Amino acid sequence: MKKPDFIVRNYRPSDFDDYVRLQVATEKRDRSGRHISKQRLAENLGHPSFHPHSDLFIAERGGRLVGYVAIFLEPGIGRALLDGLVHPLHRNKGIATELFARAIQYAKKTGVKVVQVCIAETNLAARNFVSVLGLRYVRRFIMFKLDLAAMQLPDGTPGAYIIRNLKQGEEQLLTDIQNRSFADAWGFNPNTRDEIAYRINLSSCSPKNIIMAYREDKPVGYCWTRMLSEKNRAAGIMTGEIHMLGVDPDFQKKGIGRKVLLAGLSYLKSNGITSVELTADSENRGGLRLYKSVGFKELMKTEWYEKALSQSHA
Repeated sequence: MKKPDFIVRNYRPSDFDDYVRLQVATEKRDRSGRHISKQRLAENLGHPSFHPHSDLFIAERGGRLVGYVAIFLEPGIGRALLDGLVHPLHRNKGIATELFARAIQYAKKTGVKVVQVCIAETNLAARNFVSVLGLRYVRRFIMFKLDLAAMQLPDGTPGAYIIRNLKQGEEQLLTDIQNRSFADAWGFNPNTRDEIAYRINLSSCSPKNIIMAYREDKPVGYCWTRMLSEKNRAAGIMTGEIHMLGVDPDFQKKGIGRKVLLAGLSYLKSNGITSVELTADSENRGGLRLYKSVGFKELMKTEWYEKALSQSHA
């Protein structure tokens, strides 16, 4: 058997600039719509639950970084999320297969029960690749888009609810309501205060980006917005995102979701955002009805694939 002309190894801090160049070069060829900036990639590597030196493998060929796979461990729900790529000029050479094998081997050692990957429905090559490697389809999500510039938002009528922005230092408050709101949602991994604090202080977010709904002094819902400033700016389009929309289970089906969603959209529009995206579980019927009623249009679909890990062979 011919010896591979590439190596797979753990990530080192000195790899960062090459890691950025790989992602930018790959996006130029694939045009996948991935949000890429040096700052965003550095922030991703700095997630409090992610450890690049052990959770990120890179592939080198001819002295150049040509691929990687990242393993995001979620031991609380027994899974690991895989994300990665191989530069187009270095595909079909066994690199992706070896990266995936290393990721599986590593995930097994951590004790998680399954690995999952998310793939655009239109990426037939990736879907075929994971199917050959034994992953099975488990879920579909839908990405929606709203032309906010052309939308006339209704005047805010909070009624019995108080609508306000999250304040600095209220990370635990948001953590609690988010975990309550999504306790039964597919694939949701309960968050910690440190994870929430990390996410609301990214370059695309701040506490004031999160709109809270209160019933008297009790938080009952929220709309977490983000501003994806690096996306489509050259075309004059300022893109925002509804990152999360949650309602306390005890207060669902009372119209709170619509109130905080409209408040979130109003906040984004007041900050110059002209286009808004969000992603929803295709089986979340109530959420889909809400988003479509506001004017969101389907943009694309993504599919989740899963592989069970046999710990007996770890």
